[in-house]
Formats: sequence, structure tokens, C-alpha cells
Amino acid sequence: MTTEHAPSSALARRFADRVADLGLTEGQAAARAGMSTAYLHRVLELGPAFDPAALLRLAAVLGLEYEELVAGRPAERAARPAGPVPAGPPVLGELGVADCWRRLGAHGLGRIARTGSDGPVVRPVGYLVHDRTVLYRTRPDGPLAPGAGGDAAFEVDRADQDLNEGWSVLMIGPLEYVTEPALLAELPQPAGHGRWVRLTPTTVTGRSIRAGGPRH
Repeated sequence: MTTEHAPSSALARRFADRVADLGLTEGQAAARAGMSTAYLHRVLELGPAFDPAALLRLAAVLGLEYEELVAGRPAERAARPAGPVPAGPPVLGELGVADCWRRLGAHGLGRIARTGSDGPVVRPVGYLVHDRTVLYRTRPDGPLAPGAGGDAAFEVDRADQDLNEGWSVLMIGPLEYVTEPALLAELPQPAGHGRWVRLTPTTVTGRSIRAGGPRH
């Protein structure tokens, strides 16, 4: 595997070893997990407290159990000095459509992913929710503008380090420019941020994740 930086943590080393075993590149693994390479580096650097949902997707891409990616194989864990009792496997749950929209709120930060001319593209965006659609701004000539490439995916992840829980919402649907004069008049229009785009979801799914109980 060709990496852009040397692994700087045990988690990053486990990731590097696994992608090498699978014959993947760093970029391929990141794209399959729905994140940019830069965001992957951030996840590997900060660990599960930063974005447990992203690590869960990454573990699935690598064909590993979540705990195996985060904490290592059993032999590796057994060799560590005794410490606090480790938590069990994460507990996953499904979110209903109404709960997905509730967690998005009226606005926030998320990610748009779509297939461009050079392959998968994932970019962070500031979003607004309007009438069960997601609005964001982008340049008309940018990779997130409506046009060729089919449907786009919109994802928001949140993690609460104190509560050891998090959630992830994924919406998929077509893109179009916002053209209604009345709506455009209500939306913020700071200079230099491009045009407003609307994603109308045809699929809305969500997952919750929380730390498992102690192992005995």
C-alpha cells in the first residue's frame, strides 16, 4: 500500500497492515468507507472517540470486527498491561425516518458524496433542512453541483465522547438547483459561496451506536 504519511498510532498501523493484506490503497479504502483520505487520516489519528461511526464503516470495508480494528487482535490485547475493564462490542441500532430528520435538526455540518469524472468525491458541507430536503451551497462548476454523476449521498455523523454513543444518518437522492424566488429570498446569500443546491432524498436510513457493557 502507498500511504501519504507513516502510521503514527497503533490504530493507523493496524489499518496500514490490513489494507496491505487486502491489496488496497489508502484512497480506495477511504472511498469505500465514504470519506476523503484527509478525513481518514483524522479518524486514524484521533481514534474512536472522534467518529466511532466512521471507524465502524472502515472496519466493515476491511473485513474486521470493530474491536479488532480499534483495539487489536486478542493476542495483542492480552499482552497489554492490566487496566480498566474493556467494554464489550458496540451496540448498534436502527433509526426511523422521523428520528433521522430530528437528529439533523435545522442546520449543521455534513458530507456530500458522489461519483465524479475522476472517481468518488466526498466533501464537507454546511447544510440547511427545508421541507424534508437538504440544502447546501456549492460552485456551479464544482464536483458537488447538479449534473452528471447520478444521485448523491448526504451523511451526518455525531459522537458524544462523554456518553460513549453516537449516530449516523445517510440520505440518497437527486440534486437540483434551488430556483424558487421566494425560497431564495429567505436563504442566506453571502458572496463567494456559489449557488444553493437541493438534495431530495429517496432513501433515508440511520444507525445508532453506543459502547457495549463490560466484558466478564
